[in-house]
Amino acid sequence: SLAYFAGPVDVGVRLRGGVEAIAADPSAVEPTPTAAAMDPAVAAELAALRARVDTLEAERKTQPTARPRGSLRERATDLPFTSIGFGRSLGVTRWGVRFSGYIQAQYQSSQLSEDQLQQGGGTINRDRFVVRRGRVRASGDWQFFAFELELDGSTTRGPFVGIRQAHVSALWRNPNRAKPPYLMVTAGLTEVPFGYEVRLGQRDMLFMERTVGSLAYFAGPVDVGVRLRGGVGALRYDFAVMNGTPLDDRAGGPGGIDPTKKPDVAGRVGFEVLPSRFAVAGGVSFLAGTGFHAGTDATKNNLEWQDLNENGSLDTGETVSVPGTAALPSENFKRWAVNADLQFGARTKAGWTRIFGEATVSTNLDRALLVSDPVVTGADVRQVQAYAAVVQDATRWALIGARWDFYDGNADLLDTRRGSFVPAKAGIHTISPLVGAVLPTGVVKGFRGRLVLQYDISMDKLGRDGRGVPVDLRNNALTVRLQGEF
Repeated sequence: SLAYFAGPVDVGVRLRGGVEAIAADPSAVEPTPTAAAMDPAVAAELAALRARVDTLEAERKTQPTARPRGSLRERATDLPFTSIGFGRSLGVTRWGVRFSGYIQAQYQSSQLSEDQLQQGGGTINRDRFVVRRGRVRASGDWQFFAFELELDGSTTRGPFVGIRQAHVSALWRNPNRAKPPYLMVTAGLTEVPFGYEVRLGQRDMLFMERTVGSLAYFAGPVDVGVRLRGGVGALRYDFAVMNGTPLDDRAGGPGGIDPTKKPDVAGRVGFEVLPSRFAVAGGVSFLAGTGFHAGTDATKNNLEWQDLNENGSLDTGETVSVPGTAALPSENFKRWAVNADLQFGARTKAGWTRIFGEATVSTNLDRALLVSDPVVTGADVRQVQAYAAVVQDATRWALIGARWDFYDGNADLLDTRRGSFVPAKAGIHTISPLVGAVLPTGVVKGFRGRLVLQYDISMDKLGRDGRGVPVDLRNNALTVRLQGEF
């Protein structure tokens, strides 16, 4: 068994069940006792209990139900239209602490997939089953204090378990607990307050992943620092001082240790209006921080041999000396970004219609895709990012939607043509239609979920034709995800 299977588990889809037949013995079935056979004392006691229950039911119907002040229960009109009607996270409460979680299991396929290995042994295959996220959360919410701890298990880069949220907060609450607190100070591992996508939790995200530009700016949505946020009326504010190295959302990824002593400062000021049938929200964000260019180690003098005639022997003229070099120090550089986001929702008979988007202009902020390093390029690197999306509920059981996003990782890119430099386009356009089925809250007690299919059509200039001219790279992708929340 160990030779066949190094381990007993794998990622995929499993179908199982069974049928069992049991012969019933009529003589073994005990007859149901009748009223005549019942003990008179027991019958009298049952009659008294029935009368008592009837009296209590009548009193409950005549008295109005009093809702306690400051109840955590939200009205339907208070639910953000981005939550697909899900509302607060599910879970069970013990000792004042709520335990909840969700699992995202998916099958993904990409045109980039090959049954080959990269130089160094990395796999190119991208057609596989994956547990994208499996998260368990413990949270406590009291009058003046709160905490949250979230662990994540994933097979994106092999089996891995890590931390995704860990913070404590002090609060000055709004008397209506369905609304945000007036002031909330949070310390620990928490979301970066920038834009809309980064602040939106992965549990509530309709599309599979954040947009290309958002992933380039932030490999993960969380960082360690101190965060100050709250709201008064329709006004919302959110500011933070953080390390400046977000944790990679893909399990096992790099990041988490900031090489610079200067923290990043990020913030957002916005508004949120949630009437009964329409909802609108938006805001502007900023980020200012410090990037890092790693220096190089010192090298020794060495002798290199190049087998020019490929005869496998050392011949005259095939050796060359390479002098050693001194170490080069590391350097810092500035990076910044500004963002504007807007969300609109309308409730119809079919459900919520949601339209949302945002745009970002930045300098030297790409940290994950086309990594910005002005020390190498000799000039600052500008980025532009934008997206727009629409999602429509098709009753409470299904939804459809589409998203367009654009990202230009180098707005000043130049290419070489016949010995001359000409402007080049580095923009990446992605169109992502999706369709899904929803299991809403209340159908199965303590559980809800959705099954979503998304196809990403990527249009870029990352490929090359036979002449060396940039062309569109065939890298479209299909993802089918099943998410269950408990």
